[in-house]
Amino acid sequence: MPRQSVVINGREFKSQKDAIEYFKEMLARYRNGQTVIGDDREMLMSLLERHPEADKKIGCGVKKLYKDKTDMPTSCFWIEREDGSRTDFSYRTAISAKGKSLYQEFFDACRNAVQNDLRITKEHFFKKYGDENGKVECDITGERVAIYESHLDHKKPLTFQVLVKTFIEANSIEIKTEMLSMSQDAQFQTTFVDLEIKEKFRRYHHKMAQLRIIKAEHNLSLGGSERITKSRNPVMISAEMVGE
Repeated sequence: MPRQSVVINGREFKSQKDAIEYFKEMLARYRNGQTVIGDDREMLMSLLERHPEADKKIGCGVKKLYKDKTDMPTSCFWIEREDGSRTDFSYRTAISAKGKSLYQEFFDACRNAVQNDLRITKEHFFKKYGDENGKVECDITGERVAIYESHLDHKKPLTFQVLVKTFIEANSIEIKTEMLSMSQDAQFQTTFVDLEIKEKFRRYHHKMAQLRIIKAEHNLSLGGSERITKSRNPVMISAEMVGE
C-alpha cells in the first residue's frame, strides 16, 4: 500500500511519519512555557486547522501557541485563546486526520470569497499612496515596502480567523457539506455552493475588517503578544465592494 502524502501550509510531506518527525523536532526546539513564533507558528496554525476538533480547539480565536507540560511527565503544544482559556492539542492526531475538518473547509471558502477583493484593494492602496518607488509604509515599523514584499494584514483583534468565527456565531450557522464545493482535482480551493452565505460573509467581512499593510516577514512573527494600537495608515475597502 503506497504511503499517503500530507500537505500542511503548502508544504508536502511524503508520509505521515515524515510530518510527525517534523513537528516532533519543532516541539523539541521550544522550552516549556515558550511561545511558538515565526514560520513555526504558521505551520502549527495550519496543522491545528486540520485537527478533527479544530472548531472546538480554536474556540473564540487563537491568541498564542506554546509548549508546556501535560498532566503526564511529557510536554505538548498548547493553545491560549483570545478569552484567556487554554487547551492542549496533539500534533499526531491532527496529522493522522483524514483531510481537513469541515470547519477548515468553511474557513477556506470564506477566504476564497474575499481574496479577489483584497487583492484589488491592496493594488489600489499602493497605486494611491505609493511613493516615487511605488512603496508605502509598513504599519508596524514605518519602513517603506514594495507591494511584492508586503502583506495585507487583518489587524487584531479582528483577525480573519475571528471574523469567520463571529460570522458563524452571529448567523447561527451550522456548517454542512452541502454548502461547500470541496477542493479536488483541478480545483485547488474550497468554495461556497451556497451563494447567499458567500455574499453575506463578503459583506460582513468588508464592513468589519480592519486592514493594514505590513512587511511580509512581520506577518510570520505576529503572535498573541502584539499590542493593539491604532493603524498609521489603515487600508479601506471601497464602498462599492462593501455594497453601500
